[in-house]
Amino acid sequence: MRALPEACRLGGVCVHPGVAALFVGSRRAALLSRVPSHTLSAMIPTSESDKDADCSCEKRRRAMNEKLPDLIEGERIFFQKVFERQSRATMEMREQWRSETILQRRRRVSSEIYDLLGGVVKYGPFKGLSLAKNNWWGGGDFGSMLLGLYENEVLDFLFSERLDGFESFVDVGAADGYYAIGMLRSGRVKNAVCFELSEEGQRTIASNAESNSVSDRIEIFGAADRLFYEKLSHLDLAKTVVLVDAEGAEFEIFDDDSLAALKQATIVIEIHNWVEDFWDKYTRFLTSAAALFNVEFIAPAVRDLTQFPELNDFTDDNRYLICSEGRPNVMRFMILTSKG
Repeated sequence: MRALPEACRLGGVCVHPGVAALFVGSRRAALLSRVPSHTLSAMIPTSESDKDADCSCEKRRRAMNEKLPDLIEGERIFFQKVFERQSRATMEMREQWRSETILQRRRRVSSEIYDLLGGVVKYGPFKGLSLAKNNWWGGGDFGSMLLGLYENEVLDFLFSERLDGFESFVDVGAADGYYAIGMLRSGRVKNAVCFELSEEGQRTIASNAESNSVSDRIEIFGAADRLFYEKLSHLDLAKTVVLVDAEGAEFEIFDDDSLAALKQATIVIEIHNWVEDFWDKYTRFLTSAAALFNVEFIAPAVRDLTQFPELNDFTDDNRYLICSEGRPNVMRFMILTSKG
């Protein structure tokens, strides 16, 4: 083999200048494998492109070091509420939570969100609506109401283009007035009529209406019966939407006469399938309604809980429990619209 310059000889192994090594025989290759990597690297000339790459890497490292404090601070902010919640949770509280029923937990989580948001709806079309913390009806829905998640599919329909230009809202089974007052305060309608069985509920509606400055545009009555439409004679029914959530009493409220009297209105009904003789009542109702109205149903809405930073420190099960109404199945919302 032709002799190579002395500078290229290393431990008896010939190394080609500026490249790597010339392997001659397995013994020399083995010897080369024992040479420290930094020694070999030093024997390989660095090109201009290599120098540029090293410079670029160094710039990135410096930039990353400059951004590191902001990165750490951002993560501290993200986890701060989690750490605070963990520090507040005593062993006694943890034991109590483990023994809660689902209903008790719904109410506790809902109450926490109420306090967190000050009893004011923060998201959705009813944003800004203020609700009194009155638990006469259970209070388990406060969380979803204040986050704009409560019966999302119904809200989507009420604020769809189909109801643009409607003037009146009738709420049968108005509870605390969430829908009626929300529709008024948002400017979606000009006036509202509420029917609520509970006297405590009627007082709560009046209180909430006053808190939201809509008392002069709302009427409050007791329980609706088959003649409740007589109290709506001053309304233009063609520009009126009627929401019915009567916990099964919808089959008692609506008969052929009341349906006929309201045939110009748009009616949204939550169907409660756990009442006695449900199927017979429901099929009779469908038959009567289909003779006077177009019948359709609202598809369930998707609820995305990742959009609420207020819930970042809530456990997974508590976050999703906020969406629960405690119903035994997916609820059915029927829409009746005039055939004329």
